[in-house]
Amino acid sequence: MKNIIGIYLAAGSSKRMGKCKLSLPLSVKPLGTIALKEIMQSNIDHFLVVTNDFNAVWLNSADDLHAYPNKWENIVSLQAHLGQSFSLKAGIRRALQLGAESIVVFLADQPFVTSGLINRLINEARNEHDYVASAVGGVLKPPIIFNLKALAKIMTIRGDEGARSLLKNGTLTGTSIEVNSDQLFDIDTVEDYEYARSFYLRNSNKIS
Repeated sequence: MKNIIGIYLAAGSSKRMGKCKLSLPLSVKPLGTIALKEIMQSNIDHFLVVTNDFNAVWLNSADDLHAYPNKWENIVSLQAHLGQSFSLKAGIRRALQLGAESIVVFLADQPFVTSGLINRLINEARNEHDYVASAVGGVLKPPIIFNLKALAKIMTIRGDEGARSLLKNGTLTGTSIEVNSDQLFDIDTVEDYEYARSFYLRNSNKIS
């Protein structure tokens, strides 16, 4: 039984970037692979990378995943083009097959997530919350850990909405952990990418 399953949402179309942002380089690694070492060194039991491509080039170069061949797998969402909910639900279905008691949802365009943050979420989730989210200034963001009871409700979402809609409308109740904004920085535009590349080069000695 793999009780805590990470789901890495990496099947987006990168519309605002105009090209596959996960393949863009941050130093010598593709953007989509930067957070993987930290995630794999956290207390999750298994890791699902949800993509829209069996042969994603950026994923094939992810040495930090390939060092743990039995701890992860690539789940391809053939309906990813219909919206994020399809990718998330594809990951949840596989997580439930693996016996998940909770899942941690990650976005592949958040390269600076740390194992320390992930473990804080896991530890806090031992209480009876539907979820424990990361937050910046009270704004909830991934990574977010959801307990088993919450997963049935998440499976009802549709289209391009993620689980965040259920947090906003009160369908799911939980708590959050305040985090430094750089840890949760997500990359959607060219300007975001340029900032992230500069930040990574300045702090690469501090980022695993």
